[in-house]
Amino acid sequence: MAIFGAGSKWKGEEKDNFFNNEKFVIGWDYPNAKDLYDAVSLLKAGDIVYLKANQAGSRRIRVKGIGVVTQSFVHCLIEKGLTKEALVDWNSFYIKIKWIIKDEFPIVIPNNEGKLTNVRAATFYEEYLPFVQKEIIDKLFQPQIIH
Repeated sequence: MAIFGAGSKWKGEEKDNFFNNEKFVIGWDYPNAKDLYDAVSLLKAGDIVYLKANQAGSRRIRVKGIGVVTQSFVHCLIEKGLTKEALVDWNSFYIKIKWIIKDEFPIVIPNNEGKLTNVRAATFYEEYLPFVQKEIIDKLFQPQIIH
């Protein structure tokens, strides 16, 4: 199990596109994001994904949601059907995720943590900073209030 940050610039549409459909859509077509497709294809059931927004150089992460992968990229493709139409439509490329946290909250990285970290503005990355890992895990396992 690993923790991954995933950029989310969907202008508030995450609730419809991601949360209600229990998936994460890459949002880029293959020719423009070949490396992203390779990275996301490595996600496996049990991995944690947090949706985030962050400006380059900022020590503040806007976390928009946290979920657990329930079905890998390859299995989602096979389930969708490996037709030519499916393979050229970037909306077909998704990962099934059970979204546990669907409310936005900030993580502010202290000045003495991760000063040389340069991945926050990236679209997708594995989270290695212990401070952020702890914040994500603590939020994921806190008692949830049912609305």
